[in-house]
Amino acid sequence: MKITDECISCSACVEECEKGAIYNAGESYELNGTTFPALSEDHTYIVPELCQNCGDCQEACAVDAIVGQDI
Repeated sequence: MKITDECISCSACVEECEKGAIYNAGESYELNGTTFPALSEDHTYIVPELCQNCGDCQEACAVDAIVGQDI
């Protein structure tokens, strides 16, 4: 899953993600005990290594800014 530039950073997907794979813009994330810098400073983002492609975030997105990774 990927969040496109159409994202309005409402954080609805962050709250919906049970795997903790979605972070707010500018927020660092943790993977295997290591903290990494934010993948985006502009909008909410998904950490690919944590995402399980369940689609819950897509349903929560008010502006359809979340797409499958192949796009």
